[in-house]
Amino acid sequence: TKSTMPLTHYLATKLGKTLTDVRKSGQLWWLRPDGKTQVTIKYKQHSDGSVEPLMIHTLLISTQHAEPGVRTKGAEIAGYSGADAETVAPSMEEMNKQIMEHVIKATLKDITLKNGKPAISIFDEATCHVHINPSGKFIIGGPQ
Repeated sequence: TKSTMPLTHYLATKLGKTLTDVRKSGQLWWLRPDGKTQVTIKYKQHSDGSVEPLMIHTLLISTQHAEPGVRTKGAEIAGYSGADAETVAPSMEEMNKQIMEHVIKATLKDITLKNGKPAISIFDEATCHVHINPSGKFIIGGPQ
């Protein structure tokens, strides 16, 4: 990458930053601050020792969130009283879809690989092992 960070570390860091951005902007208001990301990539090693990323093999995001179908936007965001304050947090399935679109795909589209292509070009949703909150609900997180 241009930043000279290993690609897996760079992608994981950018995914974490996007989680923060969509939470703070209110786009995914039901996200909470505790989140973890991990990315593994399959590479092709060239005879000169250099490596070329072929595909994102595994992508993991575990992120804290409001209680699905229970917690309202007004209760989740201190002082919020907009017209949609009674909107409840989506189901886990819907949360995962929104994280895929607004975090994973959006982040990968914005990252340019050394070959000039966007990182989304090495992501195939059908073959990548994507794990979003694989242990289920993540409602209580962070230091207590």
